[in-house]
Amino acid sequence: MSSLNGRTRSASDRLRFFGTPIATLAGLVLLWQAVVSAFSIPAFILPGPAVVWKVAADFGANWIPHAAATISIALLGFGVAIVVGVLLAVIIVHSRVLGQVLTPAIVIMQIVPKIAFAPLFLIWFGLGPLPIVVVTFLVAFFPMVVNSAVGLADIERDLLDLARVLRLNWWKVLWSIRFPSALPHIFSGLKIASTLAVIGAIIGEFVGSNQGLGYLVLIANNNLNTPLALAAIALISLFGLALYAAIVILEMISLPWKPAEMALESVART
Repeated sequence: MSSLNGRTRSASDRLRFFGTPIATLAGLVLLWQAVVSAFSIPAFILPGPAVVWKVAADFGANWIPHAAATISIALLGFGVAIVVGVLLAVIIVHSRVLGQVLTPAIVIMQIVPKIAFAPLFLIWFGLGPLPIVVVTFLVAFFPMVVNSAVGLADIERDLLDLARVLRLNWWKVLWSIRFPSALPHIFSGLKIASTLAVIGAIIGEFVGSNQGLGYLVLIANNNLNTPLALAAIALISLFGLALYAAIVILEMISLPWKPAEMALESVART
């Protein structure tokens, strides 16, 4: 009976995980159509979902190069942010001196508006994907550094004492103790950084690109082609949601006990 209840609860959790966002999205689309119809809003100001869908369908295969450019840049910048963020977190945790040196620089890089640097990156790196990847990386890497550093440092003292007794070197401690304990924090950083990477890619394309969904939004706005701009924005949002969902699914696979802990906490609160 308990296993049946567990399977039922697991199925309901999956249905809630996938069904709730889909139902919310469908509700927003219906509300959007209702507002446009009720107030007779002109298409160049706010077209309805049917108009946006028709324009998107008419654009056809032209979406492929623009979507591929944005997705590849966002994923590349996201990947670099993961590698650099985790490496910096390891350095900060293992070296107090380097941590004191790096932390202010990292905070300053986060404070400075990235769009202010985007034109400079065009001058320094020239036209092409490189300056956009740099913008994407700068936007996305800060949550990776912070969450990874917190996770790597937040280790039970008993585990570290055990590692000293077993005379484990720093690499074994890092790989066997710190990284497994830090996974919940790292996944939190991944979820935040994934959304920021998509934003960074669009910002970079706004400033200097002749291809990509961000470039398409900019051109459509200049031509007052609001349906095409909204279609591109919808595609950007779908990609961001897909990337976020992929990380959540990977987290569920890597940390199978975490959803159970959250369910127990919710039951205890009620």
